[in-house]
Amino acid sequence: MVKDYEISDLPIEIIHHVMFFLPVTDAIHISVLSKRFNHAWRTFQVMEFDQVLFFTKNKGTANQSQASVYGGKFIQKAMLMRFSNYMDDFLRRREPDIFPKKFKLRTLCVPNIDRYIDFALEKRVQDMEVNYAFLGTPLPIHSSIFVAKSIRVLKLTGLDLGLQDLILSDSLIEELSLNDCCVPETIRVLSEKLLLLKLANCMKLRDIEIDAPNLQSFTYDGGCEPCEINVGALESLKSLSLKNTLITDSWIEENVLKFISLQNLSINGCRNLKKVKIAHGKLKNFEFVDFGNKVELELKLITPSLVSFFYTGILPLHTVITSTQFKARLSLTQISATIEWFLALRHLLVPFNHCKVLTLEFKKQVVFPEELKDKWIAPMFGLKHLRVEVNSCSVSYRDLVAFLLQLSPHPNTLSIVQSFYYRDVVERVIKFKYVKKVAEEDSSCCKHLPVKCWRHYLTNIIMENFEDTDDKESLVMFFKDNMKMLDEKLIISHIH
Repeated sequence: MVKDYEISDLPIEIIHHVMFFLPVTDAIHISVLSKRFNHAWRTFQVMEFDQVLFFTKNKGTANQSQASVYGGKFIQKAMLMRFSNYMDDFLRRREPDIFPKKFKLRTLCVPNIDRYIDFALEKRVQDMEVNYAFLGTPLPIHSSIFVAKSIRVLKLTGLDLGLQDLILSDSLIEELSLNDCCVPETIRVLSEKLLLLKLANCMKLRDIEIDAPNLQSFTYDGGCEPCEINVGALESLKSLSLKNTLITDSWIEENVLKFISLQNLSINGCRNLKKVKIAHGKLKNFEFVDFGNKVELELKLITPSLVSFFYTGILPLHTVITSTQFKARLSLTQISATIEWFLALRHLLVPFNHCKVLTLEFKKQVVFPEELKDKWIAPMFGLKHLRVEVNSCSVSYRDLVAFLLQLSPHPNTLSIVQSFYYRDVVERVIKFKYVKKVAEEDSSCCKHLPVKCWRHYLTNIIMENFEDTDDKESLVMFFKDNMKMLDEKLIISHIH
């Protein structure tokens, strides 16, 4: 006779594995189902306490009569006490000889927070995350965390570290993240173990010194208090993200060369930059966010391995990019109807003539000015795939398509992605088919241009997902009126 096995008969390692993927509240609930599940919970390798979630789950359990007398302050104090008692009870019930791997605490206000941190350190946890979620003065803690021999991953948010200086030299920490923390004025990282470093909105920080030969990822956000960054060779660094820093053009040019393994570079809101030059053979992904420098910005990328380029900002912007096998995204935060703005846009787009796919993001509808049509030279004759994202509910597809064809006159596809407040994002696609022969000369089109536009080669188009648009017929007529080689009826398909 075959025995019927129950889930509680599973090996304790498998039950632990299942618990790992459950929210902590669900893991607690299953611990009361059987003695074996209770044992699994008391020996679980993850200790996670979320005061915000605890408050959400228990906000309706306070005595209503007491609440009417004492109001919200009573409820808040009672809930704080209940959460503290819950943590104490949990730690008391744990098997004393079990050493958890991870300790995670998200709190609004817990008295004696050091007591819980000390408990985790005594149990030699390897992964510690403490998040003080209250928006206000950082919560003070003691500094023994940084000298603990067991810690490999340390993530701290909203805490006052209470340190005169922070020097990571003999530490075994491999990942360190400090967010919204009060730290010493100088942080020195001289560790051979550190692989990942993230510093964001660290109060009082004035100077960072990093000489970590095995560091692979460094993220810095200066917030309202940017600081000086001094780095060594960092030969293992693969990802670098700098936001709101005091770095200069010379800092970028000199230091990026030293990061011989760098593949991902993000620069955001660094106002001292004017002429950025980056020469790197391995760089694959580059992102630049400009908050509106008053000076004209120049970007020169000698990066043969580049696969993606992302720019957010305003015009004018001058770019030089040597790679031709990359995808690009340009998000322009300011749009103008002036002739100067369109000429600056044309100048910006020339280096993207041979990229794989170009995505343009506009905050509103763009209409090409009539007075420019006779003197306009398209910047991207070689671009085959052009996408535009318009964050507007009201779009004239005829005007938008006419504008896009002024930018890229020989596309294989035009994609229009539109965002709505009341529905999902919708993408509409136009596919173009051409012939090699050229239509008869038309004095009103491309008269003085060495390369003719789409009108002279286009024989067929396929429109996808335009069925529910108000000006679909107007767009169809636009193509019919302009296609000089049309020998077939338009094929219009709708994709749900």
